[in-house]
Amino acid sequence: MKINRLSLLNALFSVLNENESDDSYYVLANYFLEHYHELSELNIYDVSEDCFVSRSSVRRFCQSIGYDNFVDLKTEFREYDDQYSYYMQHANRENYREKLTNEINAMIQELDQRMNTGEVEKIADTIYKSRYVVFLTSDTSSSIMKEFQQSMIFHGKIIRLISNMYTNNDLIRTLDGRDILMTISATGTFAYAARDYISNCEAYKVLITVNRDESFKKWYDKVYHLSAVDRTAEGRSVYGKYGISYMFDIIYSAYVRKYGNIHPIK
Repeated sequence: MKINRLSLLNALFSVLNENESDDSYYVLANYFLEHYHELSELNIYDVSEDCFVSRSSVRRFCQSIGYDNFVDLKTEFREYDDQYSYYMQHANRENYREKLTNEINAMIQELDQRMNTGEVEKIADTIYKSRYVVFLTSDTSSSIMKEFQQSMIFHGKIIRLISNMYTNNDLIRTLDGRDILMTISATGTFAYAARDYISNCEAYKVLITVNRDESFKKWYDKVYHLSAVDRTAEGRSVYGKYGISYMFDIIYSAYVRKYGNIHPIK
């Protein structure tokens, strides 16, 4: 599975949000979104005819969002598509509001214990001392990390966020022992996809996840588990959406209190 596959929805919506409605890329992105559930069954001839574009235009569009061609896009879609089931599994429950409230409260209590002061300060120290701080994140977590990225600039620390077109990014290849690479992968799925890609990265590597697969310790210098138990079977749990946000609010607070008025190390 390609890492870029995890960004298909984000890429399609980005094209939709950034182009005019009469642009051919807008038309194609909108078409693929409208036919998202049967995307793997579409053929390039129908797409071309329905969107009033050439087949070469369809191929160029696919290449622009990280795929070699339309067949490559369909193959990746067919091989891996759990986002729909994650959303359905989480939301399609009776007494959803009450359950969600209880889950959030329980999560906060657990993270309050796990995010002890000493460990949080270690993370803040590492961020402060690192030359480059790079977050590698799936698109589901990118909005949380963008907020952290923007807040840190007020303290002179530039956070680099890589959340799309991962395999085409040269920054990760240039990192060394002076840098930190943090992978944010709530369920671990993104971490599996990125594993081979980051394996030769020489930076200090950190993973944040609820997945307790012991093999991650071979690929990362430090693994922070958001929960004491493996919650990957829960799919889209509160730990992925609210837990990561809570964790980085705590980290940000620790950083501000310790380094808020100090210029970062060059």
